[in-house]
Amino acid sequence: MTGPRFRPLAAPAQWISVQLNGESVDVPRGMSVLAALLTHGEDAPSPDWFCAIGQCQRCRLRVNDREVMACQTYPGKGDRIETRDDWSG
Repeated sequence: MTGPRFRPLAAPAQWISVQLNGESVDVPRGMSVLAALLTHGEDAPSPDWFCAIGQCQRCRLRVNDREVMACQTYPGKGDRIETRDDWSG
C-alpha cells in the first residue's frame, strides 16, 4: 500500500509546516499530531497508538522537546515533532 493510511473527510482549508524527525512536512491545520502522521502514508513514522482519545497514552512523542500524547496535541506552525524512534534522549 503506497497511499495514505488515513484520509480526512474534507480537504483542510490551511496547511502548516512542521519539523517531523528533522524533516520539513506540511500538515493540515487543526488536525491532531496523530491524525497528521497517519495522513502521510507509508513513509511517515507510525506512532504506537491504540485508543486515539488520550486514555491509553501509547502515542506519546515529543513536540518541541516536551512529551505529549499525539492524539491530544495539535501542532502549530514550525513545531518540532519527534517520534519515539528518533528521540535523542
